Amino acid sequence: MVNDLYGYGDVALAKTDTKRDSRVRMAPAVRRDLILDAAQALFMERGWDAVTIADVQEAAGISRGGFYHHFAAKEDLLSGLIARMTEQAMQTTEAAMSQNNGDALVQLNGLLDGAAQWTADNVNELRGLVQIFSRPGNEIPYRRICDAEAAVVMPVLKAIIESGIAEGTFNPVDAGLTAELMLSLSQGRREVLIEVFDLASANDLDAAVDALDRRLRSEGEICDRLLGLPVGSVALSNRTEYRRMLAGLVQ
Repeated sequence: MVNDLYGYGDVALAKTDTKRDSRVRMAPAVRRDLILDAAQALFMERGWDAVTIADVQEAAGISRGGFYHHFAAKEDLLSGLIARMTEQAMQTTEAAMSQNNGDALVQLNGLLDGAAQWTADNVNELRGLVQIFSRPGNEIPYRRICDAEAAVVMPVLKAIIESGIAEGTFNPVDAGLTAELMLSLSQGRREVLIEVFDLASANDLDAAVDALDRRLRSEGEICDRLLGLPVGSVALSNRTEYRRMLAGLVQ
């Protein structure tokens, strides 16, 4: 449940014993985060299928109108959560990358390494999402996850590729199309990830890491070719962080 008092500039949000006072002004960004916080907690507690929009409204203390001002459907909550987590991951990773003065390949590998590390560090928040996309029939929620993630990552990835072209590190056919293809590789992992999570859940962590490593090494070699680099240049595989992530997911 949300805290009793939120401050946002000159706007304060107070909660009564029964429900939030609808007359108290709430900044839109704060209201949106409040809804997402409630949705994330409920999805983790009850699972995706068991949670309704009404449940989220009640947990957040938000009116029906307040909810629909930000989200038109339950699936929009999933998109919002993924976008928010991806933005947090990118902010953390880009902050670390800003201290590195290497070329575009160094920046790209730093982005990939930072993303893997952030995922392993925040595995508790991701556990509920894994349950969503790994269930049979949840192709549409998985598509939402991919689209929301791509919207955040695409501009950063494209900028790195363009920088690499300008400095002569990369030699792709087209920066934007190459970024799209690289992201499409990650978005096509669903079946492999389901297999990996099943192996980890069966306490075969070594086999799970091996399966994920094989997939990511292959993707890395494809990225090398797309960027005009020698094989092994794009360090997409990170066994240490894979193991840490998978171990956290099956706790």
